[in-house]
Amino acid sequence: MSEACATLGHLLEEQARTQANRPFLVIDDTQLDFGEVYARALRLARGLVELGLRPGDRVAVLMPNSIEAALVFYASHLAGATAVPINARFKRRELRHIITHCDARFLFTTQSVREHVDFVALIWDAVEGLATAAAGEPLALSSAPELRHVIVCGGESPSPAVGWDEVEAAGDATAKSGLSPFDVPTCGSDIAFLLYTSGTTALPKGCELTHAAVISSWRSYAEIIGLSADAGIWSPCPFFHIGGIGPMTSALLRGTRFLSTTRFEPGSAVEMLRRHRPRHLFPAFPTLTLATLREEAFDPQNFTFIETVVNVSPPETQQLIQRLLPSGTKLLNDFGMTEASGIVTMTRPSDDDSRRLNSNGRPLPGIEVRIVDPSKGEVLPSGAHGEIQFRGNNALRSYYKDPEATSRTIDGDGWVTTSDLGCVDANGDLHFIGRLKDILKVGGENVAPAEIEAHLSTHPGVRMAQVVGRPDKKYGEVPVAFVELLPGRVADEGEIIAFCRGHLASFKVPREVRFIEDWPMSASKVQKFRLREMLAL
Repeated sequence: MSEACATLGHLLEEQARTQANRPFLVIDDTQLDFGEVYARALRLARGLVELGLRPGDRVAVLMPNSIEAALVFYASHLAGATAVPINARFKRRELRHIITHCDARFLFTTQSVREHVDFVALIWDAVEGLATAAAGEPLALSSAPELRHVIVCGGESPSPAVGWDEVEAAGDATAKSGLSPFDVPTCGSDIAFLLYTSGTTALPKGCELTHAAVISSWRSYAEIIGLSADAGIWSPCPFFHIGGIGPMTSALLRGTRFLSTTRFEPGSAVEMLRRHRPRHLFPAFPTLTLATLREEAFDPQNFTFIETVVNVSPPETQQLIQRLLPSGTKLLNDFGMTEASGIVTMTRPSDDDSRRLNSNGRPLPGIEVRIVDPSKGEVLPSGAHGEIQFRGNNALRSYYKDPEATSRTIDGDGWVTTSDLGCVDANGDLHFIGRLKDILKVGGENVAPAEIEAHLSTHPGVRMAQVVGRPDKKYGEVPVAFVELLPGRVADEGEIIAFCRGHLASFKVPREVRFIEDWPMSASKVQKFRLREMLAL
């Protein structure tokens, strides 16, 4: 089968056929090999078809990282359907929007983490009429017209939900029908995932990502890091984020182990790395990366098996992280987004330290990047600051049911706007500066919050920092820092501000520091508009 025709379901079937006994998914203490994943996903796919799933239908998934969530993804693909991972942080308003907007025909959730999050209660509250719907027959709700079944695993299934075991039993009963992925006409141009963007300013939009786009992006990543079948890759990123789905796809492509966890905890993460020894880590975000590397049990001398780590942050933070890693480990950076199926540009292990730590790398094969004047639309020369745009085989097809947003984002030549500020240097490396809408105007000076955040992240007591603007009569606006301290660390506003003086221009120094423990989050990003709202309180 040609690469253009391949789907994630086809790739799983191929790996199960050629190396059934090789380990694939390792989630916490559960491990399944390729053969087991394929057999269970195929059984689930058969059960879904028996319950009425059709090619092209949407299968929504509200679960933490788990074996079951991955199985739903692959079952959907084997049956020719689209998987719709839902942010596990979402509440009533967001859940109601996504479940109805994506036209989900099936919705999977779990009771397995009820002590932390009661997903069933959230869904029953979000979907009007579900609690009183008749059991034993497909749903017919005016609040969610396309929804036919809610399926619950990891505990009892409240009416009118269907239990996971019931779906698998339906799959076993129809096994003689011989359903296989090739009974369903699928190809690389079909939609694999409908991933809803982070929603930092408004309700999330659904990015339609094809099988071909996801496979292309994460094949390139696998090739760049030299991912081999015996290497293994670890990512604590959530499965509702491309940072979780992508590395799992790379592992699928290369026939290696993919390791993750249901609930990230630094001590457990370090123990998982010690026990399973994956050579490539994809924590992606400084909060996850630094929490792992600063864990007391992480002694770099005992983790020299780690070859690469991907973390996305400004140069100052990258330099800090590199110092915490084993001496031979290469820290990589990238620039990516949901609309790009993951990665647009990336540094390479062969790059010298300065290039790896001070840029976001160059485009992946098949991808182009340019910098455009955001007000005039003119393409800017090397070194000039402007909006980052890309096009290539990794781009989203469209925003689901939103032609206006699609036309604003993708122009007639296929260039995708990012609303991110950056520049491309003489070597062709991209340098991300910050979100266009986040740039502050302090007394006429442009200030990138990411620069201040990067410096604050090097404070020995700071776990995470975010900077937003506060209106100011004299300067127009001034920077305010929200800071989360590491457990057991103490610092006050004066210490944090003093840490910036002499290192940053005076107009960049935060005028106020607010300490925070519970961040308003989207999929993987802090919702800065909510931080700005908090300033007004």
